[in-house]
Amino acid sequence: MDVYRGSLVLLDYVFYATVERGKVYETGGFIHNYALAYALGLVKSGSYTYTHFEQKPQYFEELTPLNGCVYITPGAPAQISFRLVQWNTLSERYVYPGKPPSLGFPDWGYARMLRPGSSFTFYLLLAKSETLPVSPALNDLLAGRTTRVRLGKFPAKVRLKLKQADSLQIKRGSFISNALLNWRDLEVDPVVCDVVATSLPTGLVNQANFSGEEYYEARFDHEVVCLPCRMQFLARINH
Repeated sequence: MDVYRGSLVLLDYVFYATVERGKVYETGGFIHNYALAYALGLVKSGSYTYTHFEQKPQYFEELTPLNGCVYITPGAPAQISFRLVQWNTLSERYVYPGKPPSLGFPDWGYARMLRPGSSFTFYLLLAKSETLPVSPALNDLLAGRTTRVRLGKFPAKVRLKLKQADSLQIKRGSFISNALLNWRDLEVDPVVCDVVATSLPTGLVNQANFSGEEYYEARFDHEVVCLPCRMQFLARINH
């Protein structure tokens, strides 16, 4: 297993309807790992078809084929700021019979967006013996090149770069993971953790404390990062 630390910098305003409060649509202060997987092109998705008559995510069908090959953690904020903007759009003129209204796109309202320049940190776990998914963005990152992808409901450009861990060890015992983690992707419960509120589509946790479990101890320069070994996309689909 190879472990990389990724940096993500926003080059434009990024918006997700993470939580809706009346006419205010707020973007959470994180980048969900499912969004990262789609943005990097790791997922074989049907989302690129021209017309959609149903807005329904297919996370299990599209993400679980990556298990055993590659895993990516959510992006934790390193430096972020927000801007509140108002929009006022016209109703859809072209109506398809039986198609429900678009979700997350109101006719008018306020959107709290992440500002350009905001930055996030994530971790990429890559199995050495597996075939990589077809992803030009991932190939560039693993080759040490900076890459740019689109992210968010109004696809905004972001810049990413990876750095491989200077050293990596597998250990067992009690540890605190100093990375943002996806609760549903953990095969075992932490003893205690902090819950990130309104972290749709699945819950996120930080400062997760584990006991008696295997974990990766990755060193980046003078920093040590601990990550649970037993993580995979949608490890617990019923939680």
